[in-house]
Amino acid sequence: MVSISEIKNTAYNINKYHDNRCWNLIKLSAEVIDSRESTYRTALDIVAFDIPTMLAGAFRNFWNFLEATLEAGIGTLMVIGAPQITGFIGKLMGKIFLQPTKEEQDNALNYLKFQMKELQDNKKLQEGLERIKNEEPKDKKRVSDFNKDLNNKEKVETYEKEAKGIEEFCQRFKPDKDTRDRIYKLKRATILTESFVEGGIWGSFGLIIRAFRKYVLRKERFTGTMGYLSDTESQSLGEGGELNLFQRIGGIGAMLLSPILNTYFLKKTKDPELIKKSRFFSIVDRHLDMTHGVFPKLGLLFSYTSIPKWTGIFITSQGWYERIERMVKFCTILPSWWLGHRVTNGRLALNADNELAKKYNIQGGILVDKNPDEKITNLEKIFPEPARIQHVLDSIEKLEKDGKINKETMEKLRQEATDKHAKCLYGGFALHSFLVWVITMAVNYTTKLRAMHALGK
Repeated sequence: MVSISEIKNTAYNINKYHDNRCWNLIKLSAEVIDSRESTYRTALDIVAFDIPTMLAGAFRNFWNFLEATLEAGIGTLMVIGAPQITGFIGKLMGKIFLQPTKEEQDNALNYLKFQMKELQDNKKLQEGLERIKNEEPKDKKRVSDFNKDLNNKEKVETYEKEAKGIEEFCQRFKPDKDTRDRIYKLKRATILTESFVEGGIWGSFGLIIRAFRKYVLRKERFTGTMGYLSDTESQSLGEGGELNLFQRIGGIGAMLLSPILNTYFLKKTKDPELIKKSRFFSIVDRHLDMTHGVFPKLGLLFSYTSIPKWTGIFITSQGWYERIERMVKFCTILPSWWLGHRVTNGRLALNADNELAKKYNIQGGILVDKNPDEKITNLEKIFPEPARIQHVLDSIEKLEKDGKINKETMEKLRQEATDKHAKCLYGGFALHSFLVWVITMAVNYTTKLRAMHALGK
């Protein structure tokens, strides 16, 4: 006979197994999201901008909610699809700028993994090769582990094969000037071509929203004020009317803004002296690039998406009530892109990092990104950059290699650090989302106050 206590212990162990498996899957998801700038920003945009904006639109009226949903949906699909676009363009540009041999053509996506700054000379190219050898297979294996937990065998095999392919590429690649020049031309052409594709779509947002408003919603006015202004009142405040000639030209011009900007920035960042003298261009130089070959960094993401999108939307806005509201929202989103994740994820990560440092008697800097080569401002000390997962894992391995912790402690620290990393990521996203929703609701309400005041109500 099986005792009651044995049944309880078995049930407890089964529940514990499923709880651990569920948490490991959640944790791996956080690591996959965090491993790339664009996946991190995609998740952040969905949670901390799209969802709050849609909720705020729902509090206004049904039509504004539909408009916000369209805007969020297109934006999300574009950011998620960006790696596929980059990969396709990279292979296409490889046929033009690389040697017409099968081996070099097949290496197009591996060549994109080099950073722009690593293409200045052969020494830096070799350093870049070592970085790729260390980082890229680990990234593929991390995604493979995630799919292993989902029992997706096909994806597991795909990512394991890609990891092996990168390792083999690193073993046979020999840096030389001619290859380095071809890689630079390949990366530059890929960025500029994608600027036309992505920048064109993002720059057309203003025209798309106006067309959706007119032909789908059948509304000839700004939908944001429909809950409290009649059509007559809306017309009296200048919220109606067709696109004028300036708006048509400006809306089309916004679609060309990304390639113009990126051509200018790529030309400027070729000058090492300018980068040393100018903090602005040093930031552009670091961020006008890709991670893992096909995922745009923050600066490139910004020039592909936000700049053309918001320029087009400002120009094509239906009256000054919409235009001013958009401007105010942009002024809240811009700091959110650069600082919002520091205030939320970064602050939570700093608190967790201090806990780890105290518990394991080590120096901080595991869960926050402390770059010794850069001067840290007081603001960055209070709201630091949350560390990417690769930084977290590398920092822990370095502590063990330097003899500051033993192997057993390293395993415990890795487990606790990755747990805290996931909790800080999700907690920061939730806090960020709430704050953006509050701000968006407040901005929407100021539009109502301005409109009602103009009508003497």
